[in-house]
Order: sequence, then C-alpha cells, then structure tokens
Amino acid sequence: MPANVSPYLLLCLTNLFWSLNFIIGKLLAGVIPTSTLSFLRWLPPLIFFLFLYRRDLYEHRHFFKKHLLLVLVLGATGYSLNSICVYEAVRFTTTINTSFINAFNPVLIALAGFIMYRYPVTRRQGLGFLLSLVGVLFIIFKGDIARILDLQVNIGDLFMVGSITLWAVHTIIYKNRASQLPGKAIFPLMMLAGLIVTFPLALAECLADNWAWTSQVHARHLVGILALNIFPSVLAYMFWNQALTRIPANQVAIFQYLIPVYTTLISVTFLDEHLRAFHLLGGGMIFAGVFLVTNGGTVLQKLFRRGAG
Repeated sequence: MPANVSPYLLLCLTNLFWSLNFIIGKLLAGVIPTSTLSFLRWLPPLIFFLFLYRRDLYEHRHFFKKHLLLVLVLGATGYSLNSICVYEAVRFTTTINTSFINAFNPVLIALAGFIMYRYPVTRRQGLGFLLSLVGVLFIIFKGDIARILDLQVNIGDLFMVGSITLWAVHTIIYKNRASQLPGKAIFPLMMLAGLIVTFPLALAECLADNWAWTSQVHARHLVGILALNIFPSVLAYMFWNQALTRIPANQVAIFQYLIPVYTTLISVTFLDEHLRAFHLLGGGMIFAGVFLVTNGGTVLQKLFRRGAG
C-alpha cells in the first residue's frame, strides 16, 4: 500500500467497510442461512491470507502446534460464533440498532478484562460502563418504560449483545494469552479455526432445509457475498493494521464511532429504516460511556490495537 495514503483516510474507509457488514448481512441473511453466510464470508479471505502469509505460517508451524486449543477458542469467539450472531441479529432487528449496540463493545471489553483477568477498573470506567449500559438498554427497549416493565425485547438485539460479548471475550483472551504469538501467522489460523467451528453448523442448516436456499440465490446475492469477502474481511483488516503502524492506538479507536454514523446514513437511504429519538439518546449515553472507559486507563488503549469483526 502506498506510504503517502493518509492513515485517517484508511480508518474512515475501514469503519465504512465494517458498517457494510451490517448492511450487506441484512440483505443476505433473509436468503442465506446465517452459519452458511458466515462460512461463505470467511472462506475466500482465508485462502487469500494463507497464501499471503504462507512463509510466516511455515516458519512458526511447530510453535502453533502447541497452542491448538487456544487458536480454536480464538477462532470460535472471533471468527465464527460472533459473526453468526451478527447475521442472526440483522434478521430480526434494524441495522441501526445493531450498529449502536456494537458501539458498546469497548465498554464490554473492559468489563470482560476485569471479570476474566482482574484488569483494574477505575471509578471513572465504572461510571462509563453504567452509562453505556443504560444507553444500550434504552435502545433495546426503544426508550419505552412499558417495554422495560414487560421485558419486551427484540431477539435480534439480544443476538447483537451476544456477538459483542463473544468479541470482548476473544479480545481479552488474545491480549492475555496470544498477543506474543506471531501476528501475521495467527490471523489466518484463527480464521481457519473459526471456519472449522462454523462448518458443521452450516452443514446442519443446509441439510435441515434440504439446501432450499440455493434456489433463491441470484447474481445480486453472489455480489453481496463477494463484497463481504473483500471489504469488511480483507481490506478493513489491511487498512486497520496499516493505520496502526502510523498513528497511536487511542486515535485509531476514536474512528470506530463512525460505524453507527455510516450504518445509519446507509440504512436510512437504502433500507428505508428510520433514525429515532431513542437511537440518539441511547447512542449519546453509549458514546459518553465509551469515552469515560477508554480514557480512564491504559489497558483499553492497548486492547484497541485489535480490529473489530
């Protein structure tokens, strides 16, 4: 990639590509079963990165044999189950909802770090967690007290919470157990492990439906799958890591606020979704909470060196 390309432009594009995962996933998940869609998303990128990093993989092959279980867990939480949950989420709820709930991720990472490895959490971060949690609940219940009292929840919102929870666990385990592993080599191996976990789920879906979804796939769906392969799965990863080599991680993290902005603009324009007052209020609380958490200590700044799903 040319060195004169602005890292800030790369980050704007990276988060645009990640927002496309929600949009394209929404358009495809109604036709292609979710586990199958996740498998099709990651398979071509896996082939690409296996070829790209083949020398690193060969050089460290003995090293990774000692960490097979760790790689499998990282693959399951970061490149399989979390991805499936995203596509289940957009089947039932709006992409605007999913993108705002996704913004809660940094706070959840801090909480997971505290629960799993007792990473220190300051009072400021604790306040940020509570504020963001209220924002997420505000969006899930659409700002309606009656819904809260009756526990009327859209299952899609719960799937999205499940997705970011899995990603938070993935991030903390990676930071604590795998951050010293060869970076270029471990990425395609985690992707491979994710596909190993996803394959039986996808096969079960297809057999249960007698492969009926294949008769509903048209050229536009194939283009959508190709877009998932290229933009959120390959280019976003490469742009993100290129930007990280040139600007501080805490500056990189700020650009993730663009995901709900991009998603909202695209969803309102092309999916006929609507931005509601509860999105603005809940999103405001989430962003304020994330600011308190990510600026309340150094651990989160280090964790932001890893990309989003």
